[in-house]
Amino acid sequence: MPATYIQSRTRSAPNSKPAFAVRIGAVGLAVALSLAAPALAQEAPPTQTPGDALASMIGSWEGTGWSMMPDGSRETFDIFERVESVGAGNAVMIRGMGYAPAGAGRDGRLVHDAGGVVSLEASGYEMFAATARGGPEAYEMTITETGYVWEIPLGAQGRMVFTAVIDDQTWTETGEYCPPQGDCFPSLSMTLTRLAD
Repeated sequence: MPATYIQSRTRSAPNSKPAFAVRIGAVGLAVALSLAAPALAQEAPPTQTPGDALASMIGSWEGTGWSMMPDGSRETFDIFERVESVGAGNAVMIRGMGYAPAGAGRDGRLVHDAGGVVSLEASGYEMFAATARGGPEAYEMTITETGYVWEIPLGAQGRMVFTAVIDDQTWTETGEYCPPQGDCFPSLSMTLTRLAD
């Protein structure tokens, strides 16, 4: 899975809400619920299965890309991806391997070894991913009309944001590092071509 080609990761904080010890009467509760209802209705989770939502990804892919190294240089790589719909579309499995430098193919140095499962949870789509550097960990994913967006929170260090655009034959993915202050900057880019369904 290409977007997990990163140098560091931290577990995101659980989606827990603070507990409040507040007593409100029946009228106050009714008012609060009536005000919250429109917002809750707008944030309903998607209902399309991951297999349907990510149908354009299913198949085998191959391509090249680069990743920003800690010293600011770019390491090039060849990337090989396999994406499968499993469980009647209830999950999508993504398996990726990358080798540096670009042009060496599978004879290069293994620099990316990752896999993930995309599922539909109560809160929306989620990617459960593992790499050679750690995991598995869960990350929220937004599936768009042209692909998907997901991010890895890095706590006080900021976050990584990955954006994919996929059509019938091409899968392009970019990564950005976003510090706590200031603009995001590119950290990864790759383009893959479909080999087979």
